[in-house]
Amino acid sequence: MVVVTSLPPPSHGIRHEQPSIKAFINDRELGKGTLYIAESHLSWVNSGSGQGFSLEYPHISIHAVSRDRRVYSDDCLYLMIDTDIDFAARNQNNDQDVNEEESLTELRFVPEDKSCLDAMFTAMSDCQALHPDSQESHSEDEEEEENGEGEGEGEDEGDYDEYLEAEGNGFHPGQREIEMDVDEGQFDDADTPIEE
Repeated sequence: MVVVTSLPPPSHGIRHEQPSIKAFINDRELGKGTLYIAESHLSWVNSGSGQGFSLEYPHISIHAVSRDRRVYSDDCLYLMIDTDIDFAARNQNNDQDVNEEESLTELRFVPEDKSCLDAMFTAMSDCQALHPDSQESHSEDEEEEENGEGEGEGEDEGDYDEYLEAEGNGFHPGQREIEMDVDEGQFDDADTPIEE
């Protein structure tokens, strides 16, 4: 859950700082403030009240520039996040639990200067790339294991060696018992030189 509260602006790793931006959470306007796109967080701070919020990039599911006036009345940077944003005042008066897994929140940042939207989007993309989705990388690891990639060669052999030693079969690590079907007399002429 992200809480809207008094928040100082980030002090380092800022990739883009944009003043005079109206912030909207779902349909609620928070006022005009400054958007900070930093390497660790995306933050917005209201110019008048100093209230704001900060988001970690893994919570941001989608970010895009929206210029379709049929969808929204103004050009904006659109974000969908996978958690609920809680207003501190509302939280004190409302004890209802919010299931964060089912919560989705829409954010819109509407700049006074619309020409900055592409730069904001690029900065967001660069910063989000610094925080890859842990679920995505986890599923890639699982895929590699299923395909036999990423496993060290000989792992199964080591287990087999331990089994043989534990069973007291007289084998040493690396030694294997191999069964072969050999026909009687098959190798009788093995020592005989081949005549040309």
